[in-house]
Amino acid sequence: GREGLLQGFLGHYVFELCIDHLRRQGKGVDWGYGYHFSKRDRMVAPRAEGALRATLARRCDEAAARLLPAFLAGLDETDPEQAVARLRGGFEAAFGVLPPEASPQPASDGPFVNVVVGTRSLARVGAFGAVDAKATRLLLHAKRPNVSFSFGGIEDTLGRPLHSLVKDLLDLGVAVYMADRYTRRAQHLGRRLGLFMPVRHARLWNAAQEEVAAAIACLGRDHVSVHFAKRKEVAQPVAFALAADRRCVCLFSGGLDSLAGAVWALDSGLDPLFVSQYANTQLSGIQKALIGQLEERYGRALRHVGVYVNKSSSKRARYRLGSAPRSVMAQHLRSFLFLALGAGVAVQEGIGTVYLFENGPVALNPLFSEARANTHTAHPHVLARFQALVEAVFGVKLRIENPFVYLTKGEVAGLLARPALRGLAAGTNSCWNWFKVPLLAQQAGRTASPATHDGTCLPCLVRRAAMHRAGLWDDDASYLVDVFAQYPALRQDTKVDIADYLRFCRNVQALDDAGLLLLAPDLSVCEAGADARKLVEMYRAHASEVLRCFRARANPAFRQAFAPVLGRARSGRARRTRPERSRRQRRRTA
Repeated sequence: GREGLLQGFLGHYVFELCIDHLRRQGKGVDWGYGYHFSKRDRMVAPRAEGALRATLARRCDEAAARLLPAFLAGLDETDPEQAVARLRGGFEAAFGVLPPEASPQPASDGPFVNVVVGTRSLARVGAFGAVDAKATRLLLHAKRPNVSFSFGGIEDTLGRPLHSLVKDLLDLGVAVYMADRYTRRAQHLGRRLGLFMPVRHARLWNAAQEEVAAAIACLGRDHVSVHFAKRKEVAQPVAFALAADRRCVCLFSGGLDSLAGAVWALDSGLDPLFVSQYANTQLSGIQKALIGQLEERYGRALRHVGVYVNKSSSKRARYRLGSAPRSVMAQHLRSFLFLALGAGVAVQEGIGTVYLFENGPVALNPLFSEARANTHTAHPHVLARFQALVEAVFGVKLRIENPFVYLTKGEVAGLLARPALRGLAAGTNSCWNWFKVPLLAQQAGRTASPATHDGTCLPCLVRRAAMHRAGLWDDDASYLVDVFAQYPALRQDTKVDIADYLRFCRNVQALDDAGLLLLAPDLSVCEAGADARKLVEMYRAHASEVLRCFRARANPAFRQAFAPVLGRARSGRARRTRPERSRRQRRRTA
């Protein structure tokens, strides 16, 4: 009922306040695991951390129960001052102290700029909003650019010059991607991203400011402000038309899902144009090798365009970017660049559909821990916002779809399990830290192939569970660290990440629908064509997939340490309410 849900909400809310307080105690740390119930800068063991966490959760629930009567009374109060007075009284009853008076906060909802594209002076940029004196400069098409990106490869593949409005979209995608890499998050994991950039069609982009900001903010959970000015370049007349035929654009990253997506598109009789982005030759080599293997197995030539985007390595570059801030929460906005590349190519070629292939759990990517702010990757909200952006700017209805949104990664991997495709999966790379793997391998005295994974990041863990489910365990890529066999000789942050994710999966299995949506609101999707119940079912299947893999593959020390979350799951997917479980327990006791 209402009171139960409100009390649950208050318990979660108080818990988040406590976690936020713990997180803010860190000094210069921008990732989450550092605050996890640490003692004298040392992490506690996963089992002990679970006990501390449970104690804090219980105390937060008790405080919520004490606060609930005042909360309900405040909701029913028509006089705002009386409502506040009731809530303050309830706060004092719940915590034994009065809440502090609100301190004045700097305005955070006004226009601001902390990333500037081009060489315009900050004084002139100031006309668009408050400018950060340390704003990041991005130069894309200048005499001495600090960002390496060119339209040439795309134009060579398509056989003609790009339209000026398509160039704007691609430039925007690159600017957002680079801004994301060089704008770090605050200690509370929030981030302000204010982008100023010149474009060829300033009127069209300024009219679509809200759509652009919404698409970026939805993807990275950021507070976004965007500003466009006229670029000194001729703007061509705008008149685009898209055809509904067998042609499509398929985004191709070189990961397991994009390879399975390419197989899906070819098996479906579509005529795909594959679009990739890469930041070094290692990733480009993976993408080209996979396309070559697909051509060999399907006996046909495939169109593929790869786009290089990275900081410039030239010593002559103006405003050299240097190293991006260190963080385990990096590249939250890479999907925006991918979508911009795919949509730009599609609109240029008159193609009506863009396919992005991402398994459901990673596409939605709900917050599985208070320790991090996950990107939404390919969430239905993100795809809908980007479709709205394209329609507002180009005046066409481009379909952007993810055919794998209701599939677990294990189900996606199963598409590659048939004999004719055996061996392809081993050449893909799903690792978040792939760019670090050569150095990590060298430090460990090992050699690494282009498809070697670090083995400790979340995509690696999900991938290994998927390969276990698909029966492809022995056909997988190599991993520098085998978390299943090497426990407890793992980094402490790796142990905490595993504990967080296994705990989340266990909760997904145990909670009913209302409790699960309270735990992970990202599963509540109200976009056209999206079925929230199917998404919940998919996530429950994913949780079972992960837990089954860890139970089967982890060594005895691992299973003992993580016993509270690896406990055997109930068969089937039926959800029992708490009273039902209590009656069952009473019958067992009797």
